[in-house]
Amino acid sequence: MRRVIAALAIGAVTGCGPQTTVITSEGAESPYSYQEYLAAADGRDFLVEVRGMPFPGMTQDAFNQALMGVLQAARPARPAATFTTRPGGPTMVPAYRLVLVFNPAVNLAHETQCRALDSVQPGQPTAGQVRVSVAFCRKDDLMSKAVARNGATGVDDPVFRQMFTELFPVMFPPRNPFIESPTPNFE
Repeated sequence: MRRVIAALAIGAVTGCGPQTTVITSEGAESPYSYQEYLAAADGRDFLVEVRGMPFPGMTQDAFNQALMGVLQAARPARPAATFTTRPGGPTMVPAYRLVLVFNPAVNLAHETQCRALDSVQPGQPTAGQVRVSVAFCRKDDLMSKAVARNGATGVDDPVFRQMFTELFPVMFPPRNPFIESPTPNFE
């Protein structure tokens, strides 16, 4: 919630609302584990399923290919995943995937992205408005989720890449608040 309020405040003060990424509905679900994500992604092909596109005038294939480049550039150094839209690579762990729905319906449930993606009908792109619903799935289980929006004007717009740079730590947090972890001893 603080991130949303800060983004809105910065946008209001600076007048650069479309350049600001607003992330909402975010968080890890109870089964999420960063160690599990690390094991499934580090040094491996990692499946990304894409529905819809935010920019008019592109084919879905061209957008998907450009998006994989954006994800590669935006991801942290570790885990060193190679994002792909092609299932079944030799290093891929097939149970895991990242699902991105551009122009999602307002009532799209993140669980639907994991369990019934074929039923999802993305809306039409609107120039200057990017909206994406993101789900990290293990088979049919939702592991983490977020919705993001900004005013990127094209796939090469730095604002579009910045959105994913900001989404990675939200989607793959190092700690899950639902799982107790040992308290560090600083003595």
